[in-house]
Amino acid sequence: MAVLDLIKDRFSPYEFADKSITQEDLNTLFEAAGKAASAFNEQPWRFVYALREDGDSFKNIHECLVEGNQGWTANVAALVITVISKKYAKNGSENTVAKHDLGLAVGNLSVQAQSMGIHLHQMAGIIPQNAIDKLNIPEGFEPVTAIALGYYEGDSGVKERKAVEDFAFKGIWK
Repeated sequence: MAVLDLIKDRFSPYEFADKSITQEDLNTLFEAAGKAASAFNEQPWRFVYALREDGDSFKNIHECLVEGNQGWTANVAALVITVISKKYAKNGSENTVAKHDLGLAVGNLSVQAQSMGIHLHQMAGIIPQNAIDKLNIPEGFEPVTAIALGYYEGDSGVKERKAVEDFAFKGIWK
């Protein structure tokens, strides 16, 4: 199939090289995320991040991860907590697609990162209350996931993926 190599080659490593990411590169990733589609163009996503060299800020984000994720992320180049706005700014009603929109933004970020030789590993394993408390996340916003970012210098970690017919059904569910 004619899937872009950037997408075909994407994978989520658990090990990262001891190499820093620049603030400029992170800004590029966030710029790509900001171009994602969203309901009413609300852009309900927020990203709280720190570079490893940011010391206490990095430690605060690291402490928002569940124990199983803390071990392998201690020395990644950057950590991000993803957050959504739970309500639409335009009318105050519940934004039931905010997590979908966040996923689109992270998808953009992921492809941009891949194009720059940066890898990321997304994690559901966070402690939301720690994120709220340590990162000053205001009422009306919800921490959703974490992302580890860095460079990978090992063998390709691309794993076998499901066949299209296993998840895309024409007409009815099969």
